[in-house]
Amino acid sequence: MSETTTRVPVEEHISRLKDVLGAALGARATETVEISAGGVAGRIIAERLVSEVPLPGFDNSQMDGFAMRAADLTVRDGEARLPVAGTTAAGNEPALLPLGAAYEVMTGAPIPAGADLVIPVEFTEGFGAKEVHFAGLSEADVARGRYIRAIGSDIAAGELLAEPGDVISPAQLAVLVACGYAELEVLEPIRTLVLSTGDEIRRPGSELRPGQLYDSDTPLLGAVLETFGHQVVTSRVGTDDPAWFLDALDALVAVHHPHLIITAGGISKGAYEVVRQGLGNRGISFGTVAQQPGGPQGWGLLEGDLEGRGLLHWRSQQEDPHAPIAVIALPGNPVSSAVSMETLVRPALAAVDPNCAPPRRITVRTVEDISSPQGVRQFRRVRILDDAAAEAGGVPTVALEGGPGSHLLGHLARADALLELPEDDVEVPSGSERQAVLITGRGVGTR
Repeated sequence: MSETTTRVPVEEHISRLKDVLGAALGARATETVEISAGGVAGRIIAERLVSEVPLPGFDNSQMDGFAMRAADLTVRDGEARLPVAGTTAAGNEPALLPLGAAYEVMTGAPIPAGADLVIPVEFTEGFGAKEVHFAGLSEADVARGRYIRAIGSDIAAGELLAEPGDVISPAQLAVLVACGYAELEVLEPIRTLVLSTGDEIRRPGSELRPGQLYDSDTPLLGAVLETFGHQVVTSRVGTDDPAWFLDALDALVAVHHPHLIITAGGISKGAYEVVRQGLGNRGISFGTVAQQPGGPQGWGLLEGDLEGRGLLHWRSQQEDPHAPIAVIALPGNPVSSAVSMETLVRPALAAVDPNCAPPRRITVRTVEDISSPQGVRQFRRVRILDDAAAEAGGVPTVALEGGPGSHLLGHLARADALLELPEDDVEVPSGSERQAVLITGRGVGTR
């Protein structure tokens, strides 16, 4: 077991989490998905995509109106007349425009060969006549190219549409379909196993005996990870026996084959720290971060002995059979694990996974004096008192929501953000401006 004995800075711990996550998530396999099957928006592109066709693919009309050659139009006092040679609509084959005539065209219809101008129907008495009479025309209304969507004016053939690592937005998905793509190579979603540990935890809804409590860590952490786009499986390993814990973990890995394992609890320096005692013998490191709450932390890669424990048979043919599994071990107090997720795990994930947005930070102003311990970065739960100021780009005021205790879960649920007090912020007077991290699912404009 590797165990640090001093508090490491927050940024240093985030950096080592980046290394751990990068090593594990970089080995993810790709899969082919059909765009028509749905669920493609939000996936991560795994290939370079180039348009093989121009968009639009042909000159077409931007308006319902009349297509003609600008040179055929004689305008006097804003008026002109032309015979009507025919009608074309969206989906029709391109027509041939006779000299000295106009063609009725509907929005999206191919521009007749020879035409270089469309005048909207609003300048006429409507469709259906053998001759069209235009009125109220200005010089701009009869300029060549007016109301014609030229071929390739949106996207040229050969233009780059997406690079590996791009997250597919709904608009980008529409572009890919418009350019003829029916299937895409994407990275498989991150599979994350979230575990809570300890003899005292019980399934929600079950009967509690003295000294027992319901597991709130796995639903909390699982819900946050789902907002990152992870495929999450949660489980409770209700034991303080390291051997039993490892057996249960191995069984869960064999069934769910995660890229990432996040545990809650069992990582302090007590006599029954099952995660530290069990995973410490498998190369996972443990130590303390200069942060409150969320000081105890664990991190590392499960690798090397996976094959010996029979945990490789589930790997797909596309995956590296020896790819490591990232492990992040968080404290068991729900507030500590929640704060750790926002301040440590999220920034590390955002650096290696395009689907995970970085922490949302805003500048806030305190309305009370606040004390903080020297040498640690404290995160205090706060309520935003004036959403309107934040939404307008101003500096909102915040009030503390409860004390600093890591057991105050109700106060976390009522808070909007985590007020960040740097390591030397021992006394913070009312009216001070500081940074705050908005809590997932909370913050400006969510109430």
